[in-house]
Amino acid sequence: MPDPCHVCGAAELRVLSAYGPMPRVSSDCRPVASGGVVEVCNACGAIRKPATASFQSEIGAIYAAYDVYYQGGGLEQMVFDSRTGRPVRRSELLAERLRGSGVLPAAAPTAAPTAAPLRAMDLGCGNGAFLRALAGAFQGWQLFGLELDDRSLAAMQDIPGFAGLLTGDVKELQGRYDLISMIHALEHFLDPYQTLLALRGNLTPGGHVFIQIPDVSENPFDLLIADHVSHFTPRSLARILGRAGYQVVRLETDWVRKEMSVLARLRDPLEAAAPAESDPPALAEAQLGWLSGTLAAARAAAAHRPFGLFGTSIAATWLSGALAGSIDFYVDEDPSRQGREFMGRPIIAPDAIPPGATVFVGLAPAIASTIAARLARPGLTVLQPPEAAA
Repeated sequence: MPDPCHVCGAAELRVLSAYGPMPRVSSDCRPVASGGVVEVCNACGAIRKPATASFQSEIGAIYAAYDVYYQGGGLEQMVFDSRTGRPVRRSELLAERLRGSGVLPAAAPTAAPTAAPLRAMDLGCGNGAFLRALAGAFQGWQLFGLELDDRSLAAMQDIPGFAGLLTGDVKELQGRYDLISMIHALEHFLDPYQTLLALRGNLTPGGHVFIQIPDVSENPFDLLIADHVSHFTPRSLARILGRAGYQVVRLETDWVRKEMSVLARLRDPLEAAAPAESDPPALAEAQLGWLSGTLAAARAAAAHRPFGLFGTSIAATWLSGALAGSIDFYVDEDPSRQGREFMGRPIIAPDAIPPGATVFVGLAPAIASTIAARLARPGLTVLQPPEAAA
């Protein structure tokens, strides 16, 4: 008997046959062959990959060779601040938004010498990008990270307030924390519901969890990430948090485009849970249809040379696998990536695109048109994917 839906608990899951033939990518932007399985819950519309033995073996191999942000020499990717329009590292933006929310103390208490220090734990901390950003935004906090191994420990040693890196399974986490963060981590857990349940015992009274996660309703490419177990929307994320006993304090979809930023606390036993909303079960099928249309549009665009793809992350990696031999260059607005190579081709700045070239902006509909407008100039053909899936 298949495992029940991790979001609502119903045993009404069905496999989407259109997914199996699609090539995939890893979350650190490496090509992965087709052959994956995606299920959708007919009861609540949640989307997931079943945690079979073959799936766990596959993602184990991905994590063993994981190389986060290698395109920028280990530097976290840039995002555009929706308030200022300026590029900024994702973690720096998130830490500043958290500080500005006023929910968390911006500085550890110093007036009372016996006061317990404020402690933050970043699950899936990678090379410490978010811990470093927290150190800049929240003074005096003790900062901890948890990862599968300690290969990035040396990169975190100079973070102000860094108190230690733990390795192992999140369900074995010890200690209590005022903030537990999961920056692009919850979607990797084989059972996110049980993970959230387990973390309840690791929060201090009044503590919060902060989750940053892709929004599959705005970013169909999330389905293609082979090591993402769950594919959340605002509704399914709020629902799983409520089922696990949390109360959403803030759920923002504009801190980072096509992603969700959620701050939640433990729900008081006497506090009524928020109404659980469902997604349409047809969402995943519509997204897969859009991805097929995007692939066809990219192949047609690649007939015009010189040809380049915008970006050096998930979408560009996926399209590169289908357009092998047709790509002359990649365009990226992140200076830390410009001048390097990606998939054997040069990464250039927008102002270095050769005259007469065609560039395909193969990104989620929410941002493709904005970037295409920034790139547009006489003599340059800028093409986009189809309109968003209905």
